[in-house]
Amino acid sequence: MLFATTVAVLAVFAPAENVAAQTRDSWLLVTPPPVPERRVLMKVYAASSDAEVQAAVANLSGEEQVRLVTKVYKILTIPAAAERTEALLAALQDTAAPVASWRTLERFDSATSCAQKRELALQKFERAAARVRTEAPEVDELALEDWTILEGLAACRMSRCVRLDQK
Repeated sequence: MLFATTVAVLAVFAPAENVAAQTRDSWLLVTPPPVPERRVLMKVYAASSDAEVQAAVANLSGEEQVRLVTKVYKILTIPAAAERTEALLAALQDTAAPVASWRTLERFDSATSCAQKRELALQKFERAAARVRTEAPEVDELALEDWTILEGLAACRMSRCVRLDQK
């Protein structure tokens, strides 16, 4: 978010020749790939017994087992389903991955148009997620439509605008 905001501010205050040159560049709106341990994380999250948790993490080192189980436990202790789902979806995205491995959502001619589209999408998903949070505060599981909204929100929150030559 800070990067997109900085790019937007620089685009507004850049000298005219820089803005003209910038519009010839290609910009990408990208979102992080899944974390490498995604399958294991989901198995631990969905486990209904200690045996299932142990089976899910059996191929990891002891330190990795503790880290992953602790991460999922913290998520599972979140009382509201929407917030719990948001935390899980955030944990499933690998923001530390090299930008070259991030998934491209859309291509733009300028940093400004990329940042504007990202901001509009973020606002749309934030409004929809607020509705999910208020309409389903006591449910244990979210409807598929609500899950999809929160997936979009997580992807949008972690998305970035990058110049094509940076990817």
